[in-house]
Amino acid sequence: SKRAVLHLATSYNLVEFATAVKPLLFTALLGDHEQVAYLDPDTYVVAPMTELPVDLAATEGGILLTPHFLEPVTPDGFLSEGHLLTVGFYNLGFCAVDRRALRFLDWWWNHLRTECVWDPLSGLFVDQKWMDIGAPLFRAGTWRHAGYNVGVGNLHERPLDLGTDGYVITSSGDPLRLFHFHAFDPDNPEELSTRFESSTAHLRQSGSVDVLAKEYAERVRHFRQTLPDPPPYPYSRDTDGRRISRHLRRAYREAGGQQFGELPSPFLPEDADRWNTWRRSARKSEFRGLVGDFAKSSRLIFPDEYGRLRKRFPAVAQRVKSGFVRDSGIWG
Repeated sequence: SKRAVLHLATSYNLVEFATAVKPLLFTALLGDHEQVAYLDPDTYVVAPMTELPVDLAATEGGILLTPHFLEPVTPDGFLSEGHLLTVGFYNLGFCAVDRRALRFLDWWWNHLRTECVWDPLSGLFVDQKWMDIGAPLFRAGTWRHAGYNVGVGNLHERPLDLGTDGYVITSSGDPLRLFHFHAFDPDNPEELSTRFESSTAHLRQSGSVDVLAKEYAERVRHFRQTLPDPPPYPYSRDTDGRRISRHLRRAYREAGGQQFGELPSPFLPEDADRWNTWRRSARKSEFRGLVGDFAKSSRLIFPDEYGRLRKRFPAVAQRVKSGFVRDSGIWG
């Protein structure tokens, strides 16, 4: 329903909202199609994905995923294996499912409807970290085709060359199908990503990568000039123009629980009075959330001090632990 959508848009920011609805989109599309694939908007398709239908059909669970790395990371890798403990083993800039995955999609959605957040203290990275659990539970296929989801983080193991038949991964012989540009600035194609503090220009280890980046930049600039400017995100502010903060969204998400649509919407003029009343009442919840974040951070950053607190003030320590477990589901 409309209110259910608006509830989700209130509970999450733009990135969280966009990633939370993935399993719903997959499920809807599978009603009319046998197979469905998802690509991030910053993914560049350079050649037909001819292997995809066959390899997806060959999986045991009807789920096909691409890991960030196919081999153990060497010292020349731009990202470390430890990074995957934060963002997850699989890169969900690409994934594919068929109708055998419907039970998995339902499981995924049951988590993402309330737990699609970026919260390192709770071990969450929007929709992606859940796949570390879902992949083995639902027998997903780990695709070892080196030409899918190539990007700044795995170029060290997938060097590119441009031949007469297109781009090829020279380490495996696989043809390049998808290149995933992360935070790419088309006006500065020498940098493969602007997300990192250090330069990524050195990762263009061959002229072929340089050609690919400039080709993609030219296409992005073309569409940027021909398409109208994107409208502002409609769910960042309420009907009175006030920004909906991360802490207020969390309070709203926790208040709504699993029951979408029961709380007043900040985006409906007819709910404005009820929204303002609820917004004022949520201040205590916002403060409790901040205190909980501080308690979790303190426990992780100062484990020895927490141990001493637990010995001297066991009741206080138990309250801190109870809140930590309740909010994050993490035992420690």
